[in-house]
Amino acid sequence: MKNWTRTAAILIGLVALIVALYIGIVERQEDFYYASPADLAAGKPGSLIRSERMDTDIEEATTWRVLYRSTGLNGEPVAVSGVVVVPTGDAPVGGFPVVAWAHPTTGIAQKCAPSLGTSIAPTIAGFSGLVKRGFVIAATDYLGLGTPGPHPYLVGRSAAHSVLDSVRTAGELTETSRRFAVWGHSQGGHAVLWAGQLATEYAPELTPAGIAAAAPATRLATLFEEDRDTPGGKAFSALALLSWSKVYGLDPATVIEPAALTNARIIGEECMTNRFDLLIDGWALHGLPSTFLKTDPTKAPPWSGIIAENTPSGGKPGLPVLILQGTRDSVVLPPVTRGFARGLCLAGAPVELVEMNADHLSVAALGADIAVQWMADRLSGKPSGGNCPTPAE
Repeated sequence: MKNWTRTAAILIGLVALIVALYIGIVERQEDFYYASPADLAAGKPGSLIRSERMDTDIEEATTWRVLYRSTGLNGEPVAVSGVVVVPTGDAPVGGFPVVAWAHPTTGIAQKCAPSLGTSIAPTIAGFSGLVKRGFVIAATDYLGLGTPGPHPYLVGRSAAHSVLDSVRTAGELTETSRRFAVWGHSQGGHAVLWAGQLATEYAPELTPAGIAAAAPATRLATLFEEDRDTPGGKAFSALALLSWSKVYGLDPATVIEPAALTNARIIGEECMTNRFDLLIDGWALHGLPSTFLKTDPTKAPPWSGIIAENTPSGGKPGLPVLILQGTRDSVVLPPVTRGFARGLCLAGAPVELVEMNADHLSVAALGADIAVQWMADRLSGKPSGGNCPTPAE
């Protein structure tokens, strides 16, 4: 009886803590992340709506939580949140070079924004190396994370706008160079490939120096087909289909079995950023049947068209690309990445493909030093030799 009482007290305490944290997040969203139509109309894409200092233990830099203007899928002004990290000291001649970081999947719910946390450094692969080299870090949350949703998960144009406008926003907090590099992992790898693809069109005043991507989501149709029976694949598929149903105004029941919708929606309501949410996600995933899709979205319109529309091509011709890939990755499979890299090579891009003994979650952290050095070389004007042709699939 005493053990049960003690267990109940612990559970009640945990629930109270979670509720308190949730209330804090909601209050912070209402206070900082909301932008009125007048706020949005008052400036151009990339201009700052508001900023606040974040209390961190980073002595070499000042960290700002930011809310900035961007562009929605229909050309409408939208608000996007994120973080900008500015090295201490005076900017060099020409301004600080900028590295735009695009984070991996954290979820599709509003509460899943990295900037809502208090510890930013662990969410950015290579953070210490970037700061020590004197780079400004612009880390977007993406549209719909932090700010009101829906979050356009793996929607290329939206992700590119969020990333490119974060670079513009950094220039409002300190003196920055026109030259920038982009660095992302998984969903973020998809985002930075799209940023490189649209940079000239969307942000012609900026000069991209290179794209660094760890385990990027590239050939979406292939990833859908080959990952659908794995836990990670089922989770990411559910997130993508739920997000697209909201972004494109579709009924998710046309592609997800009705009996699986409840569990799929639970996954969509939680984040992948803390143990409690992961526990709920794991429980919901366990309840999803292996065949939770009623039709193949890669072959059924309009889902197939959405998948094709949001598959990246890589970047403008000649823009250097570094791709890091784990040989033990069961989510973004190595043959898929090799095939994508080979396609970039054939299109004339200088591509460096680095494979390492890593899984999907660890590849960005394990390869961060390689990526930081590679971006430093590109930002300093050193040419990229590439290692094409890439290994055959």
